[in-house]
Amino acid sequence: MNLKRITRCTAALALAIAIGAQPALAGSYKLSVPSGYTSPFVDVQKGDWYYNYVAVLNSKGIIDGYGNGYFGADDSLTAGAALVMVLKAAGSGTLTATGSHWASGYEDYAVSRGYLTRQEIGDLDGEMPRILVAQLAAKALGLSPSKEKSPFADVDDGYLTALYEMGIVTGSTQGDQTVFLPDKPISRAEISVIVWQIERVHTYGKQILFQGTYYDILKDVPVNSYDSKYFQKNSSGYMAYTEPGVETALGIDVSVYQGEIDWQKVADAGIDFTIIRVGYRGYGSEGKMMPDKYFSQNIQGALDAGLDVGVYYFSQAITVEEARQEAAYVIEQVKDYPLTYPVVFDWERQNYAGSRTQTVPSVSTMCKMANAFCADITAAGYEAMVYFNPSEGYKQYDLSQLMDYPFWLAQYNSVPTFYYDFDMWQYTSTGRVPGISGSVDINLRFFR
Repeated sequence: MNLKRITRCTAALALAIAIGAQPALAGSYKLSVPSGYTSPFVDVQKGDWYYNYVAVLNSKGIIDGYGNGYFGADDSLTAGAALVMVLKAAGSGTLTATGSHWASGYEDYAVSRGYLTRQEIGDLDGEMPRILVAQLAAKALGLSPSKEKSPFADVDDGYLTALYEMGIVTGSTQGDQTVFLPDKPISRAEISVIVWQIERVHTYGKQILFQGTYYDILKDVPVNSYDSKYFQKNSSGYMAYTEPGVETALGIDVSVYQGEIDWQKVADAGIDFTIIRVGYRGYGSEGKMMPDKYFSQNIQGALDAGLDVGVYYFSQAITVEEARQEAAYVIEQVKDYPLTYPVVFDWERQNYAGSRTQTVPSVSTMCKMANAFCADITAAGYEAMVYFNPSEGYKQYDLSQLMDYPFWLAQYNSVPTFYYDFDMWQYTSTGRVPGISGSVDINLRFFR
């Protein structure tokens, strides 16, 4: 089978809620409330789910209490308070009163910019419905109404959906449905979470949330464009992707852990390709390079059964020199076999005492190792590929530095949610395929 690089394009990814932003590594920052911020309010105590939001936002002058030492977390949000909190978080700055009400300057500001009308705002001391708070927030951030389907069962509003896609609102669950309760008032505790998210988006723009960390979106790295509705199991129980104009191939990756394989049964089961482990580097400090004991048997059996074949090396390299050593080893081992699928750099952390990769090399070193391995593989006449799971893809690599090579994503979901584009998807590690006695990784390769 001839291989083609995927044409990568853009798509949106919904984000979710977390706490506090503080700069950390380049391209990302860890969500942790800065030290030294405490609530001055007698009714906002540590242990309250909204404590950190209120404490941080109060320190920034974005939210305040009643002036008597109370914040009123359970009180309904008034229109005046909503205008002040939302607009300050979205960058309005402090506005002086233009009338008798302390929030009148913010009302005039919102009306003059077309966020809300005076009729919609109503009494500044009256309650403001959730949907109007959402529309105010979206417009103040300059968001356009989303054209996607509403995530909420009880309201369909483009501005609200846009906030959901940016991770500013999440709604609540009633039975098996997600609802927003658009006509209900919102509490002052609830708005503190939303206001924190508004300030985050105003400050940093759209980001990727993964495991409690927000990551800046890498420029020039194409975005996952696969449509979730086209992922489904076929009649044989394997994952398929049915988007018109997109071809796929079904494959497995194997090593000594699959034991004896009946490759003809594998081929007869509808498997198109296999990626075979050629070897690995030991986990200990010496990092000894070892062959996969079943490599020769597996590759010959797969070729004899008519499968397309690629290989991977399980890397524990910690230097560029070691990565190139691994590439040289692979090239020597595969020189007599007609590979039609990629040679893959598969670096995976081993997190236990004594492991040489317990401490992950720097992002720069990781990228240099992957590029060095792949460059040597390419120079030898093979297609190179980089394997990673979402954690490695977001945290350990800067994918913008690896754009010369296709990506192989490992994410065990019914639909791949990784933000960036990829060429092959390992969707399970517990697959069952005739000819293999135990579990096996199963993959889809995409062609456009």
